Amino acid sequence: MTHKTLLGAGPFYFKGNKTGILMIPGGGGGTCADLKYIAEDIYNETGYTIHIPLLPGFGTSPQDLKNTPINVWKNALDEEIQLLEKQCHKLIVGGHSMGGILALILASKYELDGIFTLSAPIGIKGIGSKLVPFLKIFIKYYPIDSAKFKKETNDKWVGYDKIPLNQATKMKKLIKQMKQILPYIKCPALLLQGHLDSVIKTNSMDFIYDKIGSIIKKELWLENNDHPILESPDHDIIVSELINFVKEI
Repeated sequence: MTHKTLLGAGPFYFKGNKTGILMIPGGGGGTCADLKYIAEDIYNETGYTIHIPLLPGFGTSPQDLKNTPINVWKNALDEEIQLLEKQCHKLIVGGHSMGGILALILASKYELDGIFTLSAPIGIKGIGSKLVPFLKIFIKYYPIDSAKFKKETNDKWVGYDKIPLNQATKMKKLIKQMKQILPYIKCPALLLQGHLDSVIKTNSMDFIYDKIGSIIKKELWLENNDHPILESPDHDIIVSELINFVKEI
């Protein structure tokens, strides 16, 4: 059973010129709202066509997310790519966290003009992720402090108050696949990561930068950013870097 979409969860589509950007949200229980304001600022300055799809399982209920397999996300993103290819002459794909991993996987499959990642992980900090296979036997969901996220983002955050524990297993599978395909990515790449990121392994961006096959590539530390991207203290830097990246490729 699929539940009703949460108010403000997305998807968001900005119809513009022949330069297209596909932005993929992360997998931590948030929604398209996480990337909406970055997309709005880019669109207002450049007029690019921007799609932020609401992937199946997100923005409805934690139960839907629990029951959504990885291949369903991939199929939905294939449809978004094909749609943008019909509308645009230049196509860039990027994403935040798990969305960045999915973007990298897409870049190994399609001939893109560019790719960007925002805090894409090669692993999660702490011992918790290692205990997931054991914990799944006893608990199915992990609580999220949604009230805290809403307060910190002036009520802009839209998402769940718990996420299924099997989300960590899906993330691990995607990370494994992403590591395998990095050498096959050839398009220009921009990699961004928060210097204060308390969630992903600190060497994530450096690892991707070293292994990716792109000749044209850049990595940039966001000095004031933790892992969340919504209401980021480095918001203006992110917007500026993305605009410059797209213009230069």
